Amino acid sequence: MLNFDLSKPDDQERFYDAFLMALCLWREARGEPVNAKLAVACVIRNRARHPSWWGGPSISSVVLKPKQFSSFNSDDPNAVKWPKPFDSSWQACLEIAQQVIDGAPDVTEGATHYHDDSIAAPAWTRNMTMVAKVGAFLLYR
Repeated sequence: MLNFDLSKPDDQERFYDAFLMALCLWREARGEPVNAKLAVACVIRNRARHPSWWGGPSISSVVLKPKQFSSFNSDDPNAVKWPKPFDSSWQACLEIAQQVIDGAPDVTEGATHYHDDSIAAPAWTRNMTMVAKVGAFLLYR
């Protein structure tokens, strides 16, 4: 469960960021172990901390940037999926988002990209360094 004081404007923004991060985690990694969900959350935060063409400086601008997280693309079947309130994976995603928003350490060595290992390496990986494999995700910076 997210823990923010919504009477405070700063916490309202942090809540919005945490909710969108959790939704992205759930859509992208709901079947993955906790450490893979955490890695995806760190990728999102790393992008927000280093604004570029992928969005930033807010978490929400990174998650909602078109064509960055496939589960938010209109042609992706996950884009219309929403977690059930008591889905254990959703609960884990909420907890991880809260931890990362609150400053949990980066477990990705600065990764700003990832892809599922079930697909061939996308063209964008050619100029990047793979830093880790966590769950089904290959992480790059």
